Amino acid sequence: MSDASTVALRRRALLSAATALLAAPALAQASWPNRPIRLMVGFPAGGTTDILGRIAAQILQESLGQPVVVENRPGAGSNIAAQAVLRSPADGYTLLLGSPGTNAINPHLYSNAGYDPLKDFLPISQIAEVPNLIAAHPGLGVRDAGALIAMAKSRTMSYGETSIGGSTHLAAELFRLMGGFEATHVSYRGSSPMMVDLLPGRIDFGTDNLPSILPHIRSNALVAIGVTSAERWPANPDIPAIAETLPGYEVTAWFGLVAPRGTPPEIIERLNTALRAGLEKPETAARMAELGARPLPGTPEVYQARNEREFVRLGDLIRRVGIRAE
Repeated sequence: MSDASTVALRRRALLSAATALLAAPALAQASWPNRPIRLMVGFPAGGTTDILGRIAAQILQESLGQPVVVENRPGAGSNIAAQAVLRSPADGYTLLLGSPGTNAINPHLYSNAGYDPLKDFLPISQIAEVPNLIAAHPGLGVRDAGALIAMAKSRTMSYGETSIGGSTHLAAELFRLMGGFEATHVSYRGSSPMMVDLLPGRIDFGTDNLPSILPHIRSNALVAIGVTSAERWPANPDIPAIAETLPGYEVTAWFGLVAPRGTPPEIIERLNTALRAGLEKPETAARMAELGARPLPGTPEVYQARNEREFVRLGDLIRRVGIRAE
């Protein structure tokens, strides 16, 4: 064989190899998913965030035909889970359940959260929204936001929240700032510890996720001052919104799925389509209503717009109040 023929054969071999390498990602995307998917949740099992993650996992599993395994990685306000997903290949097999902490709060709260939520992750779809509820001890004798604000301006009061820097804390601080009063802040590690002080009246009022605190409202152990959504919550229309007294007030918890940046757009689209179809089913809405949540099916663009808006708004609030993670 001549030298020219040998060179030609080598060139054809190199071209075939390069073509195979270029085609491999496309083939992988076409067959996706062909193995289990991990959904990382940055909170312990059993809470609202975990349950919403499992609802999303079930929807994807039924639609995509592959197991979707929820993996709980609690710690550092969900930073540990976010960092783990960021280190994973951007192939659609490792997803993150995004929350206000991961998407908007933590980069302002921690000196080094280890990621940038607006640059390092791609939005897939919102899943659900859950409001908080401000409740007072009945011994105060107040039954609405206006009366509570007036009392707080006339005497020293104390208030609690269930997560330093979380949505319950920011909801309480925004209420205080917009209401124009000072009060003694007490932080608790969860709902149960706060209730130990709020139910007997050792603190005057507190903020918690609606599903956690609602039973105490229904039993008349606490008085509902208002939900922290922009309007009355559809499942509990008898409870006023704080915004009815303080226009523009809103601090809720919203959840959705994100993937590492670089995940192919075709995979993002398939995930979004599967989630939206499942979230629009009446049985999904009914299941979420039991948690005090409502489904939020939508496009990645809508989800990203909310992340960007809340990243700025809540970041400004954190700096104004001077909150830092312990």
